[in-house]
Amino acid sequence: MTPGIRVSDKGATRILTISNPSKRNAFTGAMTTSLLHELDRADADPAVRAIVVTGADGYFSSGHDLREVLDNPATAGDPVANAAFSRPSEILTPVIGAIDGPAYAAGFILALNCDLRVASPGARFCGVGAAIGLVPVGGQLSRLLDLVSYPVAYRWLATAAPFDAQEAKLHGFVTEIHDGKQALDGALELAELITAVSPSVIAAVKAGLSHTLHHGNDAGRALEPQLATVVRSLPDGDEGVRSFLERRPAVYPDRPKNLYSKIEKVTA
Repeated sequence: MTPGIRVSDKGATRILTISNPSKRNAFTGAMTTSLLHELDRADADPAVRAIVVTGADGYFSSGHDLREVLDNPATAGDPVANAAFSRPSEILTPVIGAIDGPAYAAGFILALNCDLRVASPGARFCGVGAAIGLVPVGGQLSRLLDLVSYPVAYRWLATAAPFDAQEAKLHGFVTEIHDGKQALDGALELAELITAVSPSVIAAVKAGLSHTLHHGNDAGRALEPQLATVVRSLPDGDEGVRSFLERRPAVYPDRPKNLYSKIEKVTA
């Protein structure tokens, strides 16, 4: 099977599957480009309310294809070449990582940049930079501290030692461990909960939390009423209240195509 990114949908959830099982789903340059394209394509589609990124055949990803790295060493630390791995944290569509087996190197970067991570019991994580003489990039020295404490992040990166799903869950890196063969099943259950609520509010939530993390609590508090104003003009609030009073599940419309630009304007 040709290495690539497989794309499928389940309801309003877009599933992106990393597929290069003969190399434990290592990323070729073409796969990295494809992943970036598919993340942006999903984010631009109002009908997509959540994205799940997973790997084929029991592996998430072992990172870059090392043969390509040897041929072009600069690729491993090039922010342009690696933009796909940090993109989940930059888009407003929620992204869930469904992690089976190894999430090493670039696979670890991709996992940590997802909004939520669901792992199977056999998942393993590793930031390998120190072990192979490369500075950890792609959020390992920044975003990782939004997820775990400094001592935990330092130990993971300074030892470059793999850690399992239980340790990841203990420190809050993993949202949940799915008690089944595939983390994808648990990730889709979580995605179903997210896709059932207002996609416009979900976009505002991600934008607000991200803004607060980057700019501090005061900036986050100041942004809250601006985001509320952006969403207030939409029918979501009316539908939410009516559905509650009528004792029925809410049926929210897809987000407007111009919503992201409005949110970006108030967060700039």
